[in-house]
Amino acid sequence: MSHSVPPSTGHRGALRPSALLTALLVSVGSYALMQTMIVPALPVLTRELDTDPSTAGWLITAFMLGSAVLTPVVGSLGDRYGHRRMMLVSLGVFLLSTLGAAFAPGVPFLIVMRAFEGISMATLPLALTLIREKMPPERTVSAFGLTSAMIGGGAGLGMVVGGLLIDSASWRWMFGVESVLIAIALLLVVVYVPETSRQRTGHTATPARLDLPGAILLAASMSALLLAVTQGSAWGWGSGRVIGLFVLAAVLLAALGTVETRRAAPLVDIRLLRHGPMFVTTVATLLIGAIPFLFYVLLPPLLQTPESAGAPYGHGLSVIEAGLLLLPGAIGTMIAGRLGPMLSHRFGARAPLFAAMALMAAGGVLMAVWHGSVLQIGVIFVLVGFGSGFGFAALASLVAKIVPRRDLAAGNSLNTVVRTIGSAIGSQLATVLLQSSIVSSTGLPTDDAFGQGFWLAGGLGVAGIVLTVALRVHPYESAGAPTGAVDTAKAGAV
Repeated sequence: MSHSVPPSTGHRGALRPSALLTALLVSVGSYALMQTMIVPALPVLTRELDTDPSTAGWLITAFMLGSAVLTPVVGSLGDRYGHRRMMLVSLGVFLLSTLGAAFAPGVPFLIVMRAFEGISMATLPLALTLIREKMPPERTVSAFGLTSAMIGGGAGLGMVVGGLLIDSASWRWMFGVESVLIAIALLLVVVYVPETSRQRTGHTATPARLDLPGAILLAASMSALLLAVTQGSAWGWGSGRVIGLFVLAAVLLAALGTVETRRAAPLVDIRLLRHGPMFVTTVATLLIGAIPFLFYVLLPPLLQTPESAGAPYGHGLSVIEAGLLLLPGAIGTMIAGRLGPMLSHRFGARAPLFAAMALMAAGGVLMAVWHGSVLQIGVIFVLVGFGSGFGFAALASLVAKIVPRRDLAAGNSLNTVVRTIGSAIGSQLATVLLQSSIVSSTGLPTDDAFGQGFWLAGGLGVAGIVLTVALRVHPYESAGAPTGAVDTAKAGAV
């Protein structure tokens, strides 16, 4: 029998919703900063660690890969041992790996530490579950929107903070400063976050064992897919190695689907994808993960290339100047995250998602056509920032409306994993576009490479608009789901 833990602040006094939300926001924000803080440092790391751009790109990919694999594992353990406890474990591993990165002797060790840092992504689904369980009902929707918006806003702020630290100190200080923030998050969780009752997994009274086969298949399939995307230009897209990796990824994903549908408590509950609205929402999640990262990877070199380098697009900004130019877009992400629930309440659950896709599509098209001045880039990126914020708010709201309460942890876990995979694919696609069009005389990408990347972002946004129009939101009714959970989901459905 599961035992409910009374709502308390650790062991001290009554629950304080504002303090609880602050602790969760700082925890999620520490992850959000770290996912992009390293982006402006890639040229510096490539030079100082004596490596090549393709290898340096794995400092982003390893983080995303670690997130995709470790997040559902931690979520499953949260169902079994408690979500607060696993939040503390996640932040602890995050802190240790970040300190390890600060003292990394070389790029291989740094890539490994970045993979372990990926566990920090688990703070998002854990935070959403804690909000659902512990926040007053009247504050749940706004807390969902704010927490989800922290992801996009923190990602934008991460580029600014990373640029500032690189300009004024060593790249190692990025990880040192981040370690302080993680330590603060740990302390806040210890003091202000109560434990949830242990969740029932599947339809049994006690949580099932960890889905180790699912974790292995997920890690192997994502590694094969991302390695193929990363090395496609270097090895040749038609080479046996690249084709073999794509085939291997497809086979492993098929095996993952087979294994997960047969388990009572799967690591990634693919059965949710049998429900049409959840399937469409998941594909939209993939796009919302990919599109912003196309901009995150493409814009720094576009802005920082010196005008004297011989490229037609050089703007000659410093790292910090480029980060400050993108800061309004990051602020727009957080504002849109707060506006998302209001938009949903007034115009329906699909409205924030439609706004997200429309704004990011417009941003991609406009950036492809006009990126000749710093002012144009800054203004257009604000559109992308608002789109990203609406997207993050929409995903949290849609999953809550579609998935019954008993399956909410599984739905958030699936949503988080898919968005992380989208982010990894988006960053790698942008890297591949830049590396595949290097001008031998300058060693820099062509202007067409940036244009193609922005057109790709616009096209993905248009695809997202089509998906949104096709989406019909109604709750998923799993076999054996409690009537109350289904009724609750129906009450919020459109």
